[in-house]
Amino acid sequence: MLSPQILGKGDQYTVLRPDRLTTTAGRQITHIPLTAVQEVRPDGDTALTIVLTDGATRRLTGGNAYSAAAFHAALTAALPAQRDPAGSALVTTEDEGSVIEVWQVWIGVLTTLAAFGGYVWWTGSTHGSEMGGVAFFAAPGALLGALACVGVYASVDTRVTLRRRGITVAAARHYYPNGKRASYYKYTDTSGNEHTTGYGSGRATQEIHIVYDPEAPSRSVAVEPLYATVVKHLFYASLSLAILALGLWGVLAPYI
Repeated sequence: MLSPQILGKGDQYTVLRPDRLTTTAGRQITHIPLTAVQEVRPDGDTALTIVLTDGATRRLTGGNAYSAAAFHAALTAALPAQRDPAGSALVTTEDEGSVIEVWQVWIGVLTTLAAFGGYVWWTGSTHGSEMGGVAFFAAPGALLGALACVGVYASVDTRVTLRRRGITVAAARHYYPNGKRASYYKYTDTSGNEHTTGYGSGRATQEIHIVYDPEAPSRSVAVEPLYATVVKHLFYASLSLAILALGLWGVLAPYI
C-alpha cells in the first residue's frame, strides 16, 4: 500500500486520502470528498487548481514541480467514475484549535537569538572581550547539558517503568517490498497493532528482544544486561552533568 501523498508549502498542506482531500491551513482543516472533484489542473509549476463539480475552484500550493506533478497524477488516478454534482456543499471545514504558526516560531527563534546576542555583547562590554567569548560558548553549552540531563532522566524513567510492567517480545527485522533490508525492527503488541523500533539498527540479526509498555505500546527499549544499562546511563549522566556544570560556570563566571 502506497503512503498518502502530500502537497504543501509552509504551514499549508493537502493530503490525498483514499476517499478525500484533507487541506490544513493554520488552524483550519478542510475535507473535500473525491466525489466532489470534477478535475485537477496544473497552476504554474508548483501548484494545482481543484475544480469541483459545481464549478467552484480551490488552489493547492506545492513546494516543487516534481511533487506537484506526482500529486496531480495520483489525484487524477484516484478520482472516482461517479461524481456528486453538489460540489462545494460536500466540502466541510473544522477548527483544529490553538496551533503554533510558522511566523510565531520564527519570532521565537529571532527573539532568542537577539537575547543571546545582547547577553554576549553586554558581558563582553562590561567584563572584557575574553569573558564575552566565554559567554558565547558557555550559554549554548549549559543549554546542551540541561537537555542532555533531561534525556538521560527520560531514558532512566523509561527503563524503570518497563522493568516494572513491560512485556518482552521478539521484534523481527523488516524488509522492503524489493527485498532490501530495513534499518529497523517491527513487533506486534497484544492488541495486534504493529510498531517499529530503531534499537539494534546496526545488528545483522533477524530479530532482537525488546520490552514495550502495555499502556503505551509504541514505547519500547531493547533487552540488555542490567550492568550494561547501569554503566551506560552512569556514563551519559556524568557527561551531561559535566557539560552542564562547565556551561553554568562559564555563564556565571563574569559575575562571581
